[in-house]
Amino acid sequence: MNNAVAFYKAGMEHKKNYKFSEALVAFSQATSLNKKMDSAYYEMGNIYSGSGNADMAIGNYKKTLAINPRFVNALINTGKAYRDIKVNLDSALFFFYAALKLDSTNKELFYSLAWTHNARKEYEQAIPFAIKALEIDNTYKPAYGELGHAYRADKKFAECIEQLKKNLAVSVVDVAYLYSGYAYTELNNKEGALQMYEELKKLNERMAGALKKKIDTMQ
Repeated sequence: MNNAVAFYKAGMEHKKNYKFSEALVAFSQATSLNKKMDSAYYEMGNIYSGSGNADMAIGNYKKTLAINPRFVNALINTGKAYRDIKVNLDSALFFFYAALKLDSTNKELFYSLAWTHNARKEYEQAIPFAIKALEIDNTYKPAYGELGHAYRADKKFAECIEQLKKNLAVSVVDVAYLYSGYAYTELNNKEGALQMYEELKKLNERMAGALKKKIDTMQ
């Protein structure tokens, strides 16, 4: 095994078998033989990210991007490393927006933008990204969580109900009923909240119980 591609393939095999130390050695050997092998740097970044080593993850992702600035997954994963490990939301947004310029079809990217704006309490900016994620996949529960959170935090309860009604017309999702129910309670519409509770009960007893507790506090 004397070429970069062979070492890269060995690294992928080690990674598949959860032998991460061996994978890192193989990927490093690949890059020493071919300094332009962006995919090997990217895989090293993923392993370091998975172990919580933000600096090594980001360093390898940036090497990837220096070789291939249009490597969308490297941009997204750099953003995630800044968001989840380094906790630098400004940098996370920088990389997520850079990825968005290259790919407008990735539901996880739109969710990530919604999440990060919510974390910055920029709820109006979060809402359209969560909606866009759901336009790509109307059953994508993480995006419902961000959408519902943003509407509640921004006190846009009527808008929340209206938007989720559109989503529920496409496909039935428990989280949509939950946040609709919460919005009805905030508007003091007990009848509407109970309707959401009855629908939610058919799908998710635990969520329905959480909504019922909120309804029971209404006058």
